[in-house]
Amino acid sequence: MSQDTLAALLSSNAHKLLRNDLPTPLYHQMFSLLRDRILNGEIPRGSRIPTEFDLAEGFGVSRITAKRALDELAAEGLVERRRGKGTHVIHRSRPKPMHSPLTGLLESLEVLAEHTRVQLLQFRRAVPPEPIRALFDSGPRDTLVHAIRLRLRGDTPFGYYSSWTRTEHPEFNEARLASTSRLKLFKTVGIQIRQVEQVLSAVNADAISAMHLKVEPGTALLSLERRSYDGDGRLLDLLAVQYRPDQFTYQMTLDVDDATA
Repeated sequence: MSQDTLAALLSSNAHKLLRNDLPTPLYHQMFSLLRDRILNGEIPRGSRIPTEFDLAEGFGVSRITAKRALDELAAEGLVERRRGKGTHVIHRSRPKPMHSPLTGLLESLEVLAEHTRVQLLQFRRAVPPEPIRALFDSGPRDTLVHAIRLRLRGDTPFGYYSSWTRTEHPEFNEARLASTSRLKLFKTVGIQIRQVEQVLSAVNADAISAMHLKVEPGTALLSLERRSYDGDGRLLDLLAVQYRPDQFTYQMTLDVDDATA
């Protein structure tokens, strides 16, 4: 998440992400929101956090509340606060990756899609924000497909999905995405995935994901980010998912390399 994205967060929906009707203090809600975005890499190491005044104005809280949230981040070792220099992220995300066969992963995803159902909450072709453009190495006028979906088992939601996909194929449309798994649609439109990177972390539900997943804001969720690449290392798809841990279990089988065991 760049400085532009941080500014966009404060200027758009920040005030909607905190709730006065919860027992959790506002400073802790703000702290949790920023902490989660630091831990999952949305706010990367070295980023400058807005000032207490800007946070207070953006979130619609007092400056004392904003200060306490920043102090909590500093106490957790996630940011460093220096007089005259501001507050900067010092946490380094992304652990060393582990490797697993891609075939097994894709088969598991197809099974998941077959045994659950999905609600398409949003579909649009749009120029993504700057941090997403940087990941895709796309131009300021290049559009990607942005979709937000909710996956359910029966009537119980368990996953809130947000994705950006590089495709201009007309078959990759709202109607098809609402009725077909993304993997099958990838095959239909010729998106050939050759490498996948995944990062798992724990986050607290904000007001929007909590509403769709039917949990209280601040509830602990399993967060997954999946980046899918073609054979040339070009990013084709970026997927971010928040799962309810009471409804979803993530399991991997890894083959151990004897040379490194």
